[in-house]
Amino acid sequence: MDGRSEPPVSRTHPAVFVDLPNWIGDVVMSLPAVARLGDRWRPGEMVLGCRPPVARLLGLVFPGSNVIATDRRTSLLATARRLTVGHGRFHTAVTLRHATRAKLLVRLVARRTLGSAGGGGGILLTQAFPVDRDRHQVHDADPVLRALDLPPADPAWRPPLPSVLATEGKAALERAGVTGKIAGLVPGAAWGDSKRWPVESFGRLARLIGEIGLTPVVFIGPGEEWLAAEISEAAGRRVANVGPDLDVAGLFGALAGARVVISNDSGPMHLAALAGVPIVALFGPTDPRRTAPLVEPRRVLCRAMDCSPCFKARCPLGHQRCLKEITPEAVAAEAQRLAGM
Repeated sequence: MDGRSEPPVSRTHPAVFVDLPNWIGDVVMSLPAVARLGDRWRPGEMVLGCRPPVARLLGLVFPGSNVIATDRRTSLLATARRLTVGHGRFHTAVTLRHATRAKLLVRLVARRTLGSAGGGGGILLTQAFPVDRDRHQVHDADPVLRALDLPPADPAWRPPLPSVLATEGKAALERAGVTGKIAGLVPGAAWGDSKRWPVESFGRLARLIGEIGLTPVVFIGPGEEWLAAEISEAAGRRVANVGPDLDVAGLFGALAGARVVISNDSGPMHLAALAGVPIVALFGPTDPRRTAPLVEPRRVLCRAMDCSPCFKARCPLGHQRCLKEITPEAVAAEAQRLAGM
């Protein structure tokens, strides 16, 4: 998507601009803070800046807000022009990203700018705050909210499932021929291979949960069809898959139809949490204190290793024991408990 070729955004009054993260999981974890900002500004006054994949979801979750999607290849100046045409600079802009590019963007479009101190925020923003990395990421924006006289983000916040997405999700499951009590298997992780529980383990898990009366369904994104195929091979039978033909909003709707979800630390894991689905979360190189799914009930499984969390996209030691030593039997037992079976 080229921001230069898109129609300009026009408004009749200044508004608040909220610059959202790039990754799907990070966007979902920022939404409780966005909801707080929505308590201060009316829907028509709040402009949400995001990447194209999450634009439709944001528009449905925050109806009435202006959602402006720009590709990361679009220049800062082109994005700033598109945001400010028609009324000039915003009165206030908040960035929920830590990168220098984000701080430069809000500096270009608003008089008062707030965000984290990282990425040059201490110089570029009018108000910058340190991030407490010992707390969950949902609280990263709490200092910004406090500066705006708002309460901290509520980790339990979630929107009602939009009816259009409930319908789309149900249709996607029907197309896949899925019936019964669904246990969603989420084997992907765009950030890196080190976050992926082995497909052999997912295959064994599919057999185990089938034995307790759950229907295993693999939830994948475009280009991840190979994961679904390898899980079916490991399971010794075909396991239905859903998702490669859906956008992020549609995947959210489909995940909402699950009884329980078993997932790597990934964007779909956070989408399932946003839908209120119980989750068994599999953590290896990342820190559940920062990015555990924001849902109850949940169960986080991880193996404490001297080298974890390493935050590496590939295991630097080559063994990936932090995930490989989580057994399918242990995961199946937790899934059975959360599903109430």
